[in-house]
Amino acid sequence: MISTPKEDTLFNMTRSGSLLCCLTLLHFVGNCNGAFAAEPRPAKVRIPENPFAYCSRVATADSPAGGSSPVPRALAPYLARALGLHADVEFTAESYYWRCMDGAVYVCAIGANLPCDAKADRAKRNEGAENYCREYREAAFVPAYATGHDTIYEWTCSNGRAVRGKRTATLDRRGYRIEIWHKVLRDSEP
Repeated sequence: MISTPKEDTLFNMTRSGSLLCCLTLLHFVGNCNGAFAAEPRPAKVRIPENPFAYCSRVATADSPAGGSSPVPRALAPYLARALGLHADVEFTAESYYWRCMDGAVYVCAIGANLPCDAKADRAKRNEGAENYCREYREAAFVPAYATGHDTIYEWTCSNGRAVRGKRTATLDRRGYRIEIWHKVLRDSEP
């Protein structure tokens, strides 16, 4: 059987590994000619310059335009009072989350184990507690590293099963913890 030049090239590419290399490139790039098609980048959404006007306009937004962190720099003068901090605390925009509810601005200060980035976990079952209780069958308390910091219940173990206890958090109408989310008031507001 006489092979054609095309078949010889394919055979040689297969033996040398070039075919595999080309197929890999074809998979990731789309062709073997070196013509790369750049994917369009999503447009960057700007953080609103006036968060009070923005929230007044949109009323409620769990994820405001530009993202919920960092907070707009325009909020800096209001954060200390909203969070009950000393007035001369240094402002770091990345240390806070913000959102809108009922036309008002709310902020949450990022801290150890404060779940600012998510709504509270209202689930009546907790997989982390269930796993913990398999090992510690009669634990009087399931630690947060097992349950997650966003659960709103205390958890215990009984006979190897997770038992939901009392509710430990109060939530706003959007499902966020009211003890860590604070309404930001302008100086003229009560």
